[in-house]
Amino acid sequence: MIRTLLSFFVVMLVLCCIVYPFVLNETARFIFPYEASGSLIDKNGKATLDINKAVGSKLLGQAFTQPYFLHGRNSAINYNTSDTNQSSVNSGGFNYAMSNPELKERIAKDLNQFLKQNPHILKKEIPIDLLSASASGLDPHISKQAAWIQIPRIVKFSKLDQNQVEKIINNNTEDKFLGIFGEMKVNVLKANIAISQAMKEGKNATTNTRTNS
Repeated sequence: MIRTLLSFFVVMLVLCCIVYPFVLNETARFIFPYEASGSLIDKNGKATLDINKAVGSKLLGQAFTQPYFLHGRNSAINYNTSDTNQSSVNSGGFNYAMSNPELKERIAKDLNQFLKQNPHILKKEIPIDLLSASASGLDPHISKQAAWIQIPRIVKFSKLDQNQVEKIINNNTEDKFLGIFGEMKVNVLKANIAISQAMKEGKNATTNTRTNS
């Protein structure tokens, strides 16, 4: 009886822990190679399967602090794990209760920082998603309103035309699911890649103009 039970245990262990995950993973990689590889995008904002060419995943947030870039949501963890000594990627939120004084301190600190970076914005105009932390700590999106109020700062420091920045944000805005569920949201990484490309094109155009003059 014991031998039968042990044999059954070993067989199920191999099937459930080795065979099933392997078959499922390889099937996913065959049918959905891009999604199964992490939905990676390169410096041109194009989908890629080459991790060496990828600058990030469209499904994972990154920390952007440069004034000419769109800034994303707060995170309880370091978005850019390569900047830390963490041995693995993790996720999670602050999980502070409303009565926790540390929550008020964090919000006040983030509020003051955002107002300092965006002096053209009034306190009451700041969307809640820029002050509330991502529950997963990996949120790649912000609301369209949260992106829109950052345009004056981006225009000032990137030297791009306001219409260019507005077009970039619109091009990287994802509609509601099925047109009715959720909210319209902007992918921060994809928008910043487009901003970076537009800035390079502007510099190249300026250099060519000076050279030809």
